[in-house]
Amino acid sequence: MNEKRWIVFIVSLLLLSLSGCCTSAGIRDNGNGAYAVRENLGDLADKQTESAISSERLNGAVEGAREQSEQLSGEIAASRADSEKLERSITDGTGDIEALATILQRIRKRGSKTDSRDANSDR
Repeated sequence: MNEKRWIVFIVSLLLLSLSGCCTSAGIRDNGNGAYAVRENLGDLADKQTESAISSERLNGAVEGAREQSEQLSGEIAASRADSEKLERSITDGTGDIEALATILQRIRKRGSKTDSRDANSDR
């Protein structure tokens, strides 16, 4: 009985060792794939670094544009205030011109009355 167990044990070891040889043949080329993956990971790391640098540049450009936008917004607000002042001065000037026109008309009326009196007194 012991001999049968030994024979079964030896046959099982032989089968396991043969199956190990068969499976290792399939893994033999697996190293090539690992090298390709490592190479791709290196490329990805380089591209990620480039992407981070580009992102920082874009953030700087956006920040500069935001500051310029704020500055232009302030200038626009100042221009609006100046245009409102100019509009008020134009409307005030229009009122002043109308007042001067009425004064001028009064002066002309007075002048024409005195001229007509002088002309009548000469006769």
